[in-house]
Amino acid sequence: MKHWYTIQCKPREEARAEANLDRQGYRTFRPLIRRPIRRGGRRTAVTESLFPRYLFAQLCDVAENWAPIRSTRGVLGLVRFGSSPVPVPEPVIEGIRLRLDPESGCLDLTRDSDFAPQQPVTITDGPFQGREALFLARTGEERVIVLMQIMSQCQQVELPAAAVGPVV
Repeated sequence: MKHWYTIQCKPREEARAEANLDRQGYRTFRPLIRRPIRRGGRRTAVTESLFPRYLFAQLCDVAENWAPIRSTRGVLGLVRFGSSPVPVPEPVIEGIRLRLDPESGCLDLTRDSDFAPQQPVTITDGPFQGREALFLARTGEERVIVLMQIMSQCQQVELPAAAVGPVV
């Protein structure tokens, strides 16, 4: 039976490790994140690993020979507790996959909030994750104000723009 395991990679070599493991026939999963950055005063986006220096691979349980994985270029080894690698539960992998954009395959934090005032939105990150609110305004390039009900009162809350999405 196959389970997902976490593989630790050498610094900035996640893509190389993933390509080499794929070439050897292993099924891998490296979640990506696309986030905005400022370079030279200009706003641009970079795509990088969601978990720097780590990726997931689906491997057989005990019968698997770990030596080819450990000797793969870009790989340091499997994440272990004690002497044995620990499987990652399938719901954890599926939970990560569900949060990724189906088209690009990455968690996109670059989307602009094109919401109209008083438009219902869903908070997608942080302590209010999963709650609905009303979009009020943008306070800058990366922040928005929403109106939400907290303790039976309507409160204005300022959040990162990336933490607000459309109501599904």
